[in-house]
Amino acid sequence: MGKAAELAYMNFDEHNKRIIDLREYFISEIERRIPDTKLNGHRIRRLPGNINISFGDILGEELLYELDAKGICASAASACSTGSKEPSHVLLAIGLSEKMAKGSLRVTIGDENRERRCRLFDKLISRNCKENKESKSR
Repeated sequence: MGKAAELAYMNFDEHNKRIIDLREYFISEIERRIPDTKLNGHRIRRLPGNINISFGDILGEELLYELDAKGICASAASACSTGSKEPSHVLLAIGLSEKMAKGSLRVTIGDENRERRCRLFDKLISRNCKENKESKSR
């Protein structure tokens, strides 16, 4: 086995636990702060750093601009729909409405992510969803 593979294997469980803890923190905060959200996929049986969440009050595309300006990478499509303006056929197939599918964000948590960055992400999304809802009610 190569040295890189050996080192990765030595820290595999610790690494995955840290990523899963960050993922769970992120999901919990989003669900707590933003009422009309839905986690897409199973809560536990998913890749450690994978998050796909839908927001009922905002298009995923609208969130990307502010996130990008703050250096946070995300996608407004499922991996199999990147580049398409249509809602993900996968999200539609799992029962999401077209509105919820268009309001989805896909985020991957990795080695460089820390809780501080997840808090910033949660804060930006929460503020954006709140402002969007307020502007629609005017």
